[in-house]
Amino acid sequence: MRIDVYDFDGTLYDGDSTVDFVFFCLRRHPALLLGLPGLTRAALGLALGRCGLTAFKTALFGQMARRICLTEEAALFWQDPKTRARLGRWFERTPRDLPIVIASASPEFELQHAAELLGVQWLIGTRCDPATGRLLGKNCRGEEKLRRIGEQLGEFEIRAMYTDDARADGPLLARAQEGYIVTKGVPAPYHRENGGRKA
Repeated sequence: MRIDVYDFDGTLYDGDSTVDFVFFCLRRHPALLLGLPGLTRAALGLALGRCGLTAFKTALFGQMARRICLTEEAALFWQDPKTRARLGRWFERTPRDLPIVIASASPEFELQHAAELLGVQWLIGTRCDPATGRLLGKNCRGEEKLRRIGEQLGEFEIRAMYTDDARADGPLLARAQEGYIVTKGVPAPYHRENGGRKA
């Protein structure tokens, strides 16, 4: 299958949707602050290299899932006009002649509604059980994105890859026939020889 692939945070969404989702939930449910001590320990472990992003995200969403329904909050998050306003308008002007895949490190339960709003059928994100907050597998980043796309679609070829981070999405850019770095909603051609945008 020939596809176009889009990163989500910083690319299709102006900012980090997981950070914004957490603060959205905190504003609605201040009791989530009760989970701060456990989360602080996980954040310290991440900073010191004692645990990875997978363990940190499990701690974060685990603390949240104990107090709120993550799927309900995600639906409300994407109904919020402030959130929807940060979805990339530039995406509407890009070619849609091939199947489109969103590949993101953000959890799938959080991005499901965003994919529907954008009219994108294929969403590949970090697998997370919203009932427990437990991550099911690795954080979906870099090589893991490629593995997950292959797992879901079988044999594939990337025509174009859009991302805001050439380092994090280097494996996908290397596989793509065309690469684009998106900065503030403006895609610019990626050049492998200098690892960056057109000057």
